[in-house]
Amino acid sequence: MEKGLLYYLNGNIQMGMESTRHMIEICDDERLRRSMLEDLHAYEKFENALIKIQGTQVIKPISAMAKAGSQWGMDMKVMADDSSENMAAMLAKGYEKGINDLRADMDRFPHSPEDEMELAKGYMNFMKLNLAKYKGY
Repeated sequence: MEKGLLYYLNGNIQMGMESTRHMIEICDDERLRRSMLEDLHAYEKFENALIKIQGTQVIKPISAMAKAGSQWGMDMKVMADDSSENMAAMLAKGYEKGINDLRADMDRFPHSPEDEMELAKGYMNFMKLNLAKYKGY
């Protein structure tokens, strides 16, 4: 498959899901865990919408190395400070990176099919809301 918006959107969603799952595993704060579980549910909806658009196109999942590197980085930061505030700050930083990456991808592929662009816009809105939520945690 040619690498277009859908390819990069998939990577962004998958990385967000993996990071959220890992943060849920290492978080002791029940309120923060519930919030992340809600986020994970939303991620699953975006993933399902992407799969519908994808149809028979094959999109490579994120690599095991990318997953492991992300998890290792989170573990190191939490080892130094396992407070809820630090975890929320890490989540906010992740959403900020996701927003910047997706914005760049949308700019690179402005003529993407309408359904892909609409999904990207909805996902962008989700990430902006969560950035605000975790910055204010």
